[in-house]
Amino acid sequence: MKKKYLFIFVVVFAAFSAWNIISDTPKTRPQTPASKIEQTAPSSSLDAFKEGLYPYLHFRAAMEARRREVATYVSIQNIPKTLQEAVIATEDRRFYEHGAVDPIGIGRAVLVNFTSGETVEGGSSISQQVIKNTFLTPERTLTRKAQELILAFLLEHNYSKDEILEIYLNTAYFGASATGIYEASHIYFGAQPRALSLAQSSLLAGLLQAPSYYNPLENYEAARERQKTVLSLMAEQEYITRNQAEAAFKESLHLRR
Repeated sequence: MKKKYLFIFVVVFAAFSAWNIISDTPKTRPQTPASKIEQTAPSSSLDAFKEGLYPYLHFRAAMEARRREVATYVSIQNIPKTLQEAVIATEDRRFYEHGAVDPIGIGRAVLVNFTSGETVEGGSSISQQVIKNTFLTPERTLTRKAQELILAFLLEHNYSKDEILEIYLNTAYFGASATGIYEASHIYFGAQPRALSLAQSSLLAGLLQAPSYYNPLENYEAARERQKTVLSLMAEQEYITRNQAEAAFKESLHLRR
């Protein structure tokens, strides 16, 4: 039985990977104002089976319902470019080039992490992480992985890349009971997201890999080491220069104590 489910998972993963390679083009779909999105949501009278199918049959409506649950949703225009770049550099460097999953990124992450002896890069795409944050439970099963791939595919075909990044930064957990970039900015720095410096942006981007462990209010040294890694990756991918990376690391974070 286990071999049967493993075979199904491999087939599904291969199909999605092939599709993403074939359709490996940047999305240019314009953003749609939240006020114009369909407001439909499953009624309380629907049984569990129908509710379970709702995200698959009405994906955009289901995702918009999740976005409306974020009380302090921040638009991509109010999120510093340095934070966007820091997140892409560490979480999904080919974000604007691949589809729902990134087979190349998965292979590179495995190699980098094996060579360094620690987890430096993740293999999941930002789209996959959005699905984990909004629709799925933390359980690690083949069924859940198949659901993640299907929903990530639907996400990529309903939203532009900028919209996906925006949703991610508003639903990701940053530690210290902070979900979303608005809460993280205020809890750690007492600042609006748009006012974040390169130093602060790189610190926040580093938290995404292990929010509780890298929480700078609890584990400052680990958070700083992770920040250094983020700045190094940004310089390596030419978002910033080495001098900018070094200067940002020396800069005061103005953490709230």
